[in-house]
Amino acid sequence: MKKMSTLKKSFTFLLLAFGFCFNAKAQETPLFTGETSPEAITYYDFVEWSIADVSLVSNWYADFGGGKYTTVTDNPDQTGINKSAKSLFMNAIKSIDWWGNFLNLRLGSPITITESNRYLHMLHYREILNDGYSVSLNANEPLGGGDMGTLRFDGNLTKAGKWEDIVIDLKYLMDNSIPLEKVCVLVDKDWNGPRDNPPSKYYFDEIMLNNDPLQRGVTILTGTSLLNCQSQAQIDSLSFDTQNAANTYSIVPNPFTTSTVNPTGKVLKFSKSVECLSWQGLGVSFPGIHIINYGQNQYLHMLVRTDTVCDIEVVVVDNFDVWHTEMLSYPKDDINGEWFDLVLDLSSYSAIKAFTLRYDVRKDLSGNWIDNTPARDFYLDEVTLDGNPDQREVITTGVKPSINKTDLKFYTMGRTIYFSLPDASRVNVYDMVGRNVASQNLNNSSELNAITVPNSGMYILKVGTRNGNCSTVKFIVK
Repeated sequence: MKKMSTLKKSFTFLLLAFGFCFNAKAQETPLFTGETSPEAITYYDFVEWSIADVSLVSNWYADFGGGKYTTVTDNPDQTGINKSAKSLFMNAIKSIDWWGNFLNLRLGSPITITESNRYLHMLHYREILNDGYSVSLNANEPLGGGDMGTLRFDGNLTKAGKWEDIVIDLKYLMDNSIPLEKVCVLVDKDWNGPRDNPPSKYYFDEIMLNNDPLQRGVTILTGTSLLNCQSQAQIDSLSFDTQNAANTYSIVPNPFTTSTVNPTGKVLKFSKSVECLSWQGLGVSFPGIHIINYGQNQYLHMLVRTDTVCDIEVVVVDNFDVWHTEMLSYPKDDINGEWFDLVLDLSSYSAIKAFTLRYDVRKDLSGNWIDNTPARDFYLDEVTLDGNPDQREVITTGVKPSINKTDLKFYTMGRTIYFSLPDASRVNVYDMVGRNVASQNLNNSSELNAITVPNSGMYILKVGTRNGNCSTVKFIVK
């Protein structure tokens, strides 16, 4: 299988030294709590021109008196991360469009941004998730796509009816010596047809600045396996989104049993409809965040397979809800239709919370995205984080292929690896961050030997011979 050196690019995203997780917090700067007076945020309602337009906010939201469409009310859920008594509330009473749906949060006095108050935190609760939110800095109305990741941040909560922390990195303001003056929240970004998102209740609370980039109450996930279709518990913990009702996904027995790369177990099948638009694909959200540590766990691997040469756009969402995109290719003809390992360098990330695969994306001769590409089945398996920049070329489970370029042969049965190599004298097994998890000297050097690893996962088998040579191979234990 070919390496992906021509496909991998360096991400030019946020560079964060992750030592901040363990630093003591600087003094928090409360902006809005709903419990104190005066608040640092002195205006908290929809933008004035949309309130004045009777066809907009006044048709969608409850007026709490005097043309005010927000009010401070009781916290709808004190069992989660928000224990405060009061919160900012807006009640949609009809199906709403996005235009004019602009909640403004304006400070009485501008605040200079430094490393000590770099992160804006806003607790948010949505009765219905709908199409999510968009946050724009120092604006009364949503900013354009050119400001994504600097002054505009789009996202959604992971669950309805639960407080979650939105975190916005104010790095652009800090680097350009621009004080924070106001925040515009597009409360429900329903800008795609038919623009009829159902009514919902929306709450914000405990808006503040501090130096902590992690969400309050976030779950930090461990392990290198992000999506393993053999683990039903893991599948149940993930949230899947086909992004178009005509698309479907399912976990199925691996149909490619003659594969030399990934022949057994279960895989994820994504059936893309002809109705699918260019920006829609298969989204996967984690029940927390995976932290990216510098020097290890820097590469995202995804095994993909389909029946055509195609471009695949990979979208990775970091813990700030910033989308990072990378266009990769599935070279079916070059690899005889085998499984192919897409590899992304995540060295410049701090953490990831979700990813999306947009399969078979195309542009016309004018550079415009093409919608409604042919319906087709795509397969995904073994999404992992590890420290190896190279593609996985060999994955075996319970089979006995002759796979090595040397005389080393092996197969796996459960957590036991059976192998043979002429004149073998010692074996070591390493995990994907370089730890030696098993080793032993070999007496029966020319016969079948066995060694057991402690857990499922990806490993490197290294067998040395008496004349000083060694052979290595990567494998997965499921």
